[in-house]
Amino acid sequence: MRQITYLLLFMLPGFAGFAQQFLTGKVSKKENLEALSSVNIYNQTQRRHKLSDEAGNYRIVAEPGDIVIFSCVGYIADTIAVSAKILGAELPVLLDLRPVLLQAVTVGSLSNYQLDSLERRQAYSWIYEQKRQPVVEDQRQGDGVGIELNVIPHGTSEVRQRLQLKKRILREEEQHYVNFRFSADYVSRLTHLEGDSLKQFMVRYRPTYNFCRTAANIDILVYINDSFRKFENKE
Repeated sequence: MRQITYLLLFMLPGFAGFAQQFLTGKVSKKENLEALSSVNIYNQTQRRHKLSDEAGNYRIVAEPGDIVIFSCVGYIADTIAVSAKILGAELPVLLDLRPVLLQAVTVGSLSNYQLDSLERRQAYSWIYEQKRQPVVEDQRQGDGVGIELNVIPHGTSEVRQRLQLKKRILREEEQHYVNFRFSADYVSRLTHLEGDSLKQFMVRYRPTYNFCRTAANIDILVYINDSFRKFENKE
């Protein structure tokens, strides 16, 4: 009996010999130390993916010798060689902005936003490419015959986490689109606002995603002009 007890203890996930180690820390912008959310963190050695949270914090399984890559659209990727020393402490990661040679570059008919969106989709492909096991459901039709093959996601924590991450990425993609249609540069050129005044205007009159999706360019221009009048009149 004692031998069986020792064997069970040895097989427990929390047993010291098998305890997982984590690389943890915070990802920030190098220019102003502002937190970077949804940074793609990839342990290339173990083929594991994680995202930094809304505050830039990250946590990913790692061991000494692993290679971990931090990447984010618009920033230069950073590669870390994991050592035992950094596994025992918080590791801050600072990402530098990627140089942009042409502000209005287009490739074919694709805008900067569309190119960035495609890059984001590629970076987060591990979230979208979720493999689900098909489950056969017996769905009776009017004549009592018919079996339909439905894909039902199993309620595992991994599946739930992926679905949550996918929803989060889609929400952030909507905000990227609003930033594209209602950019600070465009608003400043129309209103001549700068500094804190521009920041206040951008926050107060930020349009919704649904409006930006359905609005033509002239609609956006009229919206900014109307909002600027209200801003001047302190409405």
